[in-house]
Amino acid sequence: MKRVMAVLVVLLIAGAFVAGYWPQRERLVEARAEATELRRQLSEARAELARAEAKARLGRLFGQFLALEDAVLAANYADAQALSSPFFDQVREEAAKTGEASVRTALDATLMRRDTVTAGIARGESSVRDVLVPIERELRRALGYTVPPPAPARPLPAESGT
Repeated sequence: MKRVMAVLVVLLIAGAFVAGYWPQRERLVEARAEATELRRQLSEARAELARAEAKARLGRLFGQFLALEDAVLAANYADAQALSSPFFDQVREEAAKTGEASVRTALDATLMRRDTVTAGIARGESSVRDVLVPIERELRRALGYTVPPPAPARPLPAESGT
């Protein structure tokens, strides 16, 4: 009888342990699964935030470009000169930061025109406007904006044939 009682006590203790352990184990498994899902969601949110920040920086660059273009169109070359260097410096910084190939291509194409724009502004040449057009197109494309078709070429003045 003592033996049966000892086995019964051991079974009761084991049953009590399992009854307390199993629900806790289930909660732990659920909490770990939830934590894994939340980490995945956090990673997605961080990636989306990084994309939004990059697009906002690119939008600020486009705003700087538009200010530069307005100064050139108004033939205000002193202001254009003051806006040019900071704009191109920001383009270089953004090109170094970006991981998106299309944006990097647009920024690199913009940087390739830096010397031409800077020299044209310094000389006060109105032809610098023509160099700004492809920059605007590249920045619009990088931002995902619609890019208007290129303007038709201006006809050359008629030569006198006398």
